Amino acid sequence: MYSNSEIYEFILDNIQKIVIPEELIKLELSLSRFELLALMLAEKYRAVTMSNLAQAMSVPMSTATGIVDRLVKKGLLKRYRSEEDRRVVTVSLTDNGVALIDDLKEYFHHLLDKVRSMLSEEEFETALKIMLKVIPGFQRDVRKPEEEPAQRRRSIKIE
Repeated sequence: MYSNSEIYEFILDNIQKIVIPEELIKLELSLSRFELLALMLAEKYRAVTMSNLAQAMSVPMSTATGIVDRLVKKGLLKRYRSEEDRRVVTVSLTDNGVALIDDLKEYFHHLLDKVRSMLSEEEFETALKIMLKVIPGFQRDVRKPEEEPAQRRRSIKIE
């Protein structure tokens, strides 16, 4: 069994191959991870409100606004206000944003095909099951419903 130190060294020696492989460099991404996440969420939901985007990214609204501002300037997102409620701002991908996400999805599918070619179907399924089990453990504040603290209401006495 490998020690944590040995695994750390292995990851350190190979991190560039995993995180910045040659194919990804060819896409010429000049995006932060949060900008990329915002684009992916906009693609997933087609049109997403700023409040839902901020919540999905686990960032404050002011941070989400800055991220969206940069993506609008780069021509990857468009922003518009709801006709029913002018306070609600919604964002969606531009044609350039759609093209970029399509390129990323193609790259990701290529990576999955590469991984599948290295593993048997059984090994791939086992790896997927392990990821599905481990990933939720990295989420912040993951609690079972019975562990949720009771909602506390603050009452303000009005005289």
